Amino acid sequence: PEAALARELGLDYACIAPVANWAAGCGDGDSISLDEVFANLAAANAKLPSVLRAVLSGH
Repeated sequence: PEAALARELGLDYACIAPVANWAAGCGDGDSISLDEVFANLAAANAKLPSVLRAVLSGH
């Protein structure tokens, strides 16, 4: 509902969705452990402040 309301108000918005398991549900190969998923998520979240700074500064 937030996106629909933002659109109605003419506000710009974006979705930020870090990926923790690139191949979830794909293929019959090896799967990754829950610890690896959490480690990937932590690594992605660590980059979030610099990503937001770059986006908000227009770069």
